[in-house]
Amino acid sequence: MDIIEKRSSTRLFKSADINIGTLKQIISAGLTAPSPKNRQPWEFIVIVDKKKKNDLANSMKIEIEKLLFEKPGRKDIKASLDTIEIIRQAPVLVLVCYVNNMVDIHDDGVNWVISAKDVEAVEIQSIGAAVENMLLKAEALGIGSLWCADVLYAYNSISQFSSFPIISAVCFGYKQTHSTSPSRKNIDEKCKFI
Repeated sequence: MDIIEKRSSTRLFKSADINIGTLKQIISAGLTAPSPKNRQPWEFIVIVDKKKKNDLANSMKIEIEKLLFEKPGRKDIKASLDTIEIIRQAPVLVLVCYVNNMVDIHDDGVNWVISAKDVEAVEIQSIGAAVENMLLKAEALGIGSLWCADVLYAYNSISQFSSFPIISAVCFGYKQTHSTSPSRKNIDEKCKFI
């Protein structure tokens, strides 16, 4: 439990590279996550090439600036420009892809308020578990991480790396500074016992 409570998001990384063996340990931890019927609906694109990562960051910045021009005042979109600078700084960027080959053949008629099909919802949850496993393994190895969802504001830029939908990204690198996790709401606020 200590590693769960110890882990926090890293936004300042050292420039030191992470060796491929260590990266494979982190990705392998993600592969152990549970998934519906063991479909393992994920693919991870690991970008370690500095030029490719920087070119991607440049492309993302252009795309996000266009979006900001169309939607001025959106603080969430503006904050994604900070994420781009973190991506430039982090030695490793992992694009998290959703291998959604079950979606078209699986329709059981479940009717609910979420716009995703039920199979999409459970598969995306399992991808979240895979990402969490990677974050925790990285922490155990002394490597910082940042789970980035706002890369989706630059979807056209990131989608060039996979034929599958990219649903988030994770930066990895050695921590420049150590931070503490922000406070969380208590169990009574977020949990109901019936």
